[in-house]
Amino acid sequence: MMDDLNFFQWHWWAGVAIVLLIAEIFVPGFWLFCVSMGCFAASAAAGLGAGISVQLLVCATASLIAFFTLRPVLMKRMWKETGVRTNVDALVGQRGRVTEDFEPSLRLGRVAVAGDDWRAECVNDRALRSGDPIEVVRVESNTLIVKPLEQA
Repeated sequence: MMDDLNFFQWHWWAGVAIVLLIAEIFVPGFWLFCVSMGCFAASAAAGLGAGISVQLLVCATASLIAFFTLRPVLMKRMWKETGVRTNVDALVGQRGRVTEDFEPSLRLGRVAVAGDDWRAECVNDRALRSGDPIEVVRVESNTLIVKPLEQA
């Protein structure tokens, strides 16, 4: 009965594939890309005169093959780390100045880094005074772990 309607002709499959490729722009992950590859394969099957059940089988098979072969390659190639550190991760390596003296025994004080005043802990027992330059080594919770820099 569906063969009489000619609904599953090659151009319908190709149209759906193109719509899915356009939709892939807005949905990350290459899921729709894999389904569109299945639709293109079903379009080819329809163009060769295959019946509806063969077209659906070709679509499902090609989609699965694309999902397990093309998607991992595309994910590895396209989804790369930007290398841009944000939030507190961006503070590591930044330089600043001591705003509140560090006592050698406690190793605690305050520093100004990137325009903000932070609670800080020094990596060694050296006394740091207001105005001394420091560098952020790491961030632990809301405390910056800093090391003193030699003044020029």
